[in-house]
Amino acid sequence: MRFSDRLRHLIVRFLIGMFWIGVCHSSAAAPALWVVRSSSATVYLFGTVHNLPPNMNWHSPVVDRALSSSQQIWIEAQSGSLPSLNRLIVRYGINRQDLRNLLPRQYQVRYDSQMSHAGLRSDDFGHVKPWVAQMLLSGETLHRVRHGYSVETDLLAYARRHHQQLHTFESADSQFAVLADMPLESQVRALEMEIDGYPSANGEMNALVKSWLDGQDQLLDQLTNQRVAVSDERYFDDIIVRRDEQYAAAVVTLLQNTGISFVAVGAAHLCGATGVQALLQNQGYTAERISG
Repeated sequence: MRFSDRLRHLIVRFLIGMFWIGVCHSSAAAPALWVVRSSSATVYLFGTVHNLPPNMNWHSPVVDRALSSSQQIWIEAQSGSLPSLNRLIVRYGINRQDLRNLLPRQYQVRYDSQMSHAGLRSDDFGHVKPWVAQMLLSGETLHRVRHGYSVETDLLAYARRHHQQLHTFESADSQFAVLADMPLESQVRALEMEIDGYPSANGEMNALVKSWLDGQDQLLDQLTNQRVAVSDERYFDDIIVRRDEQYAAAVVTLLQNTGISFVAVGAAHLCGATGVQALLQNQGYTAERISG
């Protein structure tokens, strides 16, 4: 298979997202939901994980009521068409160096093994940047679930079905550019973290997804933000903190206008000391937790 064809195959499986999740099953879910109000507007804040198997029901009555009352839905980004994603991967994700040579020796064999478990040949992706390999492993934990979907794709379908306005904070281009701009050492450390946290087979729910489903913010913060901050401060600042600030600024703009908005961003952006709610508090807005 030609490399360009392999990239297209990659993109079919590749879902935009920053955090690792795995195959999980749930009969009842209670992910956290917050509401922020001004004199003229209401904004619901909902954290997401980016890939879910089809038997995963993340809805709750409180979340559904918030969705139905909202005039507009905001998500991080839409993935775009396959040709455009293919161009972005070629633009941002290719590296002349062999990826294995960037990994410490103790991670090389584990990387090969986990790529194989994910249904991919590491040799086919020897010249992608570490951030692409990280996302392959994070997305490919769902490779056995043929029709996996995400909270975002569900929200897209909901917006279309109910004729609600849909907006995005970022583009696929901007998200990929941020990752590609990270120093290679930071990308490698992120890949090492992915390798360390890669799930065993058996389709068991991993700790991150369980904490999200149960609305356990402190545990979610430990598994995402705190873990990343300890591993690489630059990565944490660029991937988490800078985007927390962008999302908080956008929410303030919504609150200064009118209407009801449902804002869904990666769950790590809605927990911890740098999270959107904390930044809103600094600007005089209080986020009230109403679910989870």
